[in-house]
Order: sequence, then C-alpha cells, then structure tokens
Amino acid sequence: MASKRKLPGDGKVVEVKIIRGKGGASIRPIVERAHGRAAGALVWLNSDCALPWEIDESHFMWVSELDFRLHNFIVQPFRLEFWFENGDMIAYFPNIERTIDGVPEIVEIKKTESEIVGDPHYKLKLKLARKVCLEKGWTFRIVAADEHILPGHLHANVQLVQLDRLTRVTSEDHLRLDEAFEKARGKLTYGETVAALSGRNDPWDRDGKAKLHALIVRRVVCVDLTRRLTRTSSVVLYRHPIWKPSQAA
Repeated sequence: MASKRKLPGDGKVVEVKIIRGKGGASIRPIVERAHGRAAGALVWLNSDCALPWEIDESHFMWVSELDFRLHNFIVQPFRLEFWFENGDMIAYFPNIERTIDGVPEIVEIKKTESEIVGDPHYKLKLKLARKVCLEKGWTFRIVAADEHILPGHLHANVQLVQLDRLTRVTSEDHLRLDEAFEKARGKLTYGETVAALSGRNDPWDRDGKAKLHALIVRRVVCVDLTRRLTRTSSVVLYRHPIWKPSQAA
C-alpha cells in the first residue's frame, strides 16, 4: 500500500542536522510498541550496554555481536533532520550504526525489499540519508533479512554460538588455548580447539565447545560463520595474519 504521508515541497535541502543521544546512547532508548511486533532490550557484550531491539533488527544485531571486524555497534544511533527551503522537515532514524576499522556503517534493516517499494516518503528518506553518509565518508547499507541474513549458514551458526556467549572461560583455558595454537603454528580446527579447551583432549566435549563459542563472541578467536561449522572448520586467533574470511555481514 502506498504511503499517505505528505512529501515535502519541491525546494532543496538547505540544512541537515545529526542529533545523537546523550553520551553516545541510542536516540530512541525505548522500543515503540505500536507496531505489534516482538521487541525488547538485551545487554550486548560488544556494545557494553543494553540496547533495544525489534524482531527484524535482532537477527542482524546477533550477526554484529559475533562479527570480529566490528569495534562496536549501536541501535537507533541518531536522528537525521533534513530541512527544506520551504520550511518542511523530514526526520530519519537509522536502525543500526556499526564501526568497522574506524569507519561508521549505517544500516537500514527491513524484513523484505518490498517494504520500500510503493512508499515514496520512505524512499526519499533513504536517498537523502545515503547522500549524507557518502559526503561524510560513511557506508550506507540496506539489509533485507529474508535475503541477506536468514538464508545460508550464517544465521544458524550465529544462533548456535550466541547461546554460549556468557560461558565462563578461565585463565587456565586461555593457557591451554595458547599452547595448542603455538604447537599448531597459529591454526587449529574446530575439533582441535574444542579438545584443547576440554582439558581432556575430547573434540566432542560440550564444555569445550561452549568455551570456544564464548571466545568467538569475545573476539579471542575467529571462525568463518558464513560456512557450515564442522570439526574441520578453521579456527585462528583474532587478527591472525593468515586469516582471510569471507565478508560476514
């Protein structure tokens, strides 16, 4: 259904304002309840705070939580105000801002690409937002969950690994892991890593697997989550020079 919202006049944009939350917090710390979709808030390890989520965004947030390339991410990071010469204003709230190698990436998340079709007001917002990001040297992406997240192995692997993200990992576990990597010259398989963390050389050990998953979330080790996880999957230390993963998200 086409949007009934009024488009601004034909005048050009004369001012753009970027308004962030206090102290870098989300500009919308409380999730709106009018949409009738699943929503809530959760503490994310790699954001050091609780962030609100809606169901379509949550899939991508879990991917970001496990993406070793990220410095951090935040939901509803700021409000963009586009002021036109005729006095009209359009406000846009990006879904997620991620920082990858020091460069901000603004991400708009939709369930399907079709959500954008037929809504000229929304399409104009995205067009203006993309232009601002380009001018500032930021990346702007539109991610459709049904196309970019849910298909393939990535979403299933993320769901599996995140279940163990709060598992306790001791200093002794880190020493075992360092010793195993040193013997293997910096590269282990998934099964070998589980065996090292098990403390009894068991590649099927549940505790060893949980510790490995926790270390993936905490960016101590890297695994290519875009591929099916098997006992022979490659595991390397974070930022190891031989690690050349495919793009995770």
